[in-house]
Amino acid sequence: MSSECVLLEPDDTIPTPPLCAAPWKLRGSGYVVLLRAPELSDERLFVPPSLLGKRRGGTLSLLFFDFQSSDCGPYRELTLGATFAFAEGEYSSITRGYASTYDSVLNTRVNWGIPEDRADFAVDSRSSKHHHITVSREGRSFAELEFEQYGFSIPVSTSLLPADLRTMVQHWRGRQYSVTLNAKGKVRMAKLVHSRFDSRYFPEVSQAGVMACGYLPDFELKFPAARVRNLHDD
Repeated sequence: MSSECVLLEPDDTIPTPPLCAAPWKLRGSGYVVLLRAPELSDERLFVPPSLLGKRRGGTLSLLFFDFQSSDCGPYRELTLGATFAFAEGEYSSITRGYASTYDSVLNTRVNWGIPEDRADFAVDSRSSKHHHITVSREGRSFAELEFEQYGFSIPVSTSLLPADLRTMVQHWRGRQYSVTLNAKGKVRMAKLVHSRFDSRYFPEVSQAGVMACGYLPDFELKFPAARVRNLHDD
């Protein structure tokens, strides 16, 4: 089974930048939003064929990151993930994603099986605590997010969490990619003021309930090499 059914540009149609092997070390800022949307179907979430019917719970994770540095250079990224049942347990998996450079698109596909396409990102900052983000392709916007931050920042680290909660599993081109992430930085509370999505390009989650929202003003993320196995080994 493959995730490529959700891609706008298959591997053989995009530029081929240099491959940057894992592990990666990334640094940047961004927003993390936990959503509640049990009513959304697998089709509307762009779930790959091998994971159809295996979604667990109604929680979704909507992530916008602005990486000032990474092993393939700076880039911006918007992704949506959900929890699925795998043979080894229940883990998060990204079902749809966009990044601002082909370097990041190709390398995240190859290294971790993440189904990303390229898009243009515009970030309007009315102040240091207010961001309006627009994501578009060929001049047509398909995602808009408006955030406001409040409160003070506190240090956070994933080292306090069990490994299972930090593990992401992807199905891609007949293989399973498993990776356990590590991150540290600061976080402050934020509010998702407004959102809009074109369901042809990204899951329509503007009506989903917001469970939590936070802004990471400065964080460091370590992406190790994935553990890879063939899906037909199940």
